[in-house]
Amino acid sequence: MAGETGGQPGAFMQYGVGARALGMGGAFYSIADDASAAYWNPAGLPQVKRQEITTMQASLFAQTSLTYLAYVRPAGSGTWGLSILQLQSAGFEKVDAKFDNAGNAIEVKPSGSFNDAQRAIGISWGKAVTDKLAFGANVKQVTRQLAGSSDSQLAMDVSMMRTFSPLYRMGIGIQNAFSKRGGDTDDKMPVTLKVGNSLHLFKDRLVFGADISKSQTSDPNFRFGGEFWASRWFALRFGLMGNPTIQETDFGFGFHFRSLSIDIANGIHDLGASTRISASFRFGRSREEKSDEQTKVLIQSGFEAFKEGNFALASVRFQQALDADPANAQIKAMIARLQAVVSLIPQAQGGEEFQTYVRKGVMSYVDGRDLRVAVNSLRYAYNKNSKNEKLLNLLNQVEREAGVGELTRRIDGPEMLTMIDQKIYDARQSIYEGKYDQAIRRAQDVLDLEPANIVALEIMGSAFFLMEEKAKAKAVWKRVMEIDPNNKVVSEFMSQIK
Repeated sequence: MAGETGGQPGAFMQYGVGARALGMGGAFYSIADDASAAYWNPAGLPQVKRQEITTMQASLFAQTSLTYLAYVRPAGSGTWGLSILQLQSAGFEKVDAKFDNAGNAIEVKPSGSFNDAQRAIGISWGKAVTDKLAFGANVKQVTRQLAGSSDSQLAMDVSMMRTFSPLYRMGIGIQNAFSKRGGDTDDKMPVTLKVGNSLHLFKDRLVFGADISKSQTSDPNFRFGGEFWASRWFALRFGLMGNPTIQETDFGFGFHFRSLSIDIANGIHDLGASTRISASFRFGRSREEKSDEQTKVLIQSGFEAFKEGNFALASVRFQQALDADPANAQIKAMIARLQAVVSLIPQAQGGEEFQTYVRKGVMSYVDGRDLRVAVNSLRYAYNKNSKNEKLLNLLNQVEREAGVGELTRRIDGPEMLTMIDQKIYDARQSIYEGKYDQAIRRAQDVLDLEPANIVALEIMGSAFFLMEEKAKAKAVWKRVMEIDPNNKVVSEFMSQIK
């Protein structure tokens, strides 16, 4: 039938590999998260985190077996795979025949037997361009030896995989998008469109896959299956294959022991039953481990640049860390803050008190865990260099992100007036205007920088007293008396509180 796939060139490659995938009916195109992705969908290769070897042996029907071997290695340029798939059929009867002029056989004599051997060797590559999108390609050399005849095909597959959410993933690709034939054949590998969908539930403990493929010379082929991890080491699987009606039902199970996986699948079809057994072994450090190590080194180098006050160099190091770990949201946030710093203050090197507090403030700001420390450090630095407009701009930006209600403003008045002088003046004005809450906040800004500033403590105590918060006023004034036991003004105020 024209709609069937069995007589097509390279038809043995459409069967599928890996007992895990075949136990799911071969509905694996948008899952493809192990070494068999080199066969199913090379865009899934980036999901393989460590070096991995997988092999499969499948007994199909009379004297026919399918063997698969693949090796996958993650690298900086992407994830690479090398695979070999071989179908071996033996025991075909060979005969010699003589024909008359009309084409009728007049003599047929057995002359031994012959084998059919088909092999595909592939080199695969896949790379994640974002944390949700990956592309892949597979170049394969397909050869066939049938009795005394041989031929070969060179073909290329291209694919992509898109993760729409933690629950849903989709794969799409074209097999044999490009091909070239040679040898004793005029056959050409059929172009095949493949689409896969998968649903991932309960943190990947339950997975469903549904694939459909359409060759240019045959009817659509559909596959459906599922996998359930009953425990961390044991999985159950089921699946169906159809073209266009159900051709095979599958079931299987798998065992996972640290770096070793053993999978067994059984398929039931018109010719009987087929058993497939796979073994996979993972070794070496994972890509995440390598990336984490490299990222930590670069971040540490960035903070060393901070300590030296070279913010521009720190920005370069953090960008390199992001290149090593593109999905790291923390590094992205740090770079965004650091770029804002570098645009205003590219460096603050030196041993002066002003530079020391700029470095401390910038480090706290970029780290992002305690913006209050960043605000106080930059305020102190600005107090030492109150004419530095760029520092004031940076301070205001950090204050906004920290949710500070009142931003530090440019100091008005004589050259000798410092930021602390300005804030104390503003706090006093708030008292005069009856804005006691504002006076307390402004006094606190001073105390964050100079905890023993007596004037700020006096103003804060007065504000609490005028707000009828006499217990708080007494506690603040008590702190003043500890610092300055001879303070007659505060002593007189305290005597008014019963």
